[in-house]
Amino acid sequence: MRPIDFYNYGVLIAETGTTEAEHRTVVNRVYYGLHHEACCRFFRRQPADQPLVMGRRHTELRNRYNEPEDPIAGEVGQLLGQLMRLRNEADYELHPPLRFERRSITPSELMNIALRVGEELLDALEAYAPGESAEGCECPQVYSRG
Repeated sequence: MRPIDFYNYGVLIAETGTTEAEHRTVVNRVYYGLHHEACCRFFRRQPADQPLVMGRRHTELRNRYNEPEDPIAGEVGQLLGQLMRLRNEADYELHPPLRFERRSITPSELMNIALRVGEELLDALEAYAPGESAEGCECPQVYSRG
């Protein structure tokens, strides 16, 4: 499957979803779709880079994008970090209120923030490495077991 299909599924759920579980699921799908998309695009541009360690792949990928000499990559890393925090809140904080950037928010607000950040991340990824990743991704061996 194409990584962007996870993201597109999240957007689809957002269009019709009304329950808290659906709002939280949107955040999850948006994050994972764009995490995988960002991974594929990173290794498309950096094919000789070391594989990500499986147990640290989320943080490692974000950190690899945080390059001060490449502002576009830095923006990708910053947006990945925001989405990761949103996904953590959606997946692990089961008792309201949810929190993001030091304020209380509803699951619906969390979803809307994730959708906005996801759009910004897609734009940044397109500037970093144009073109959606193919089915199965161009980098099937990016994860090592450490």
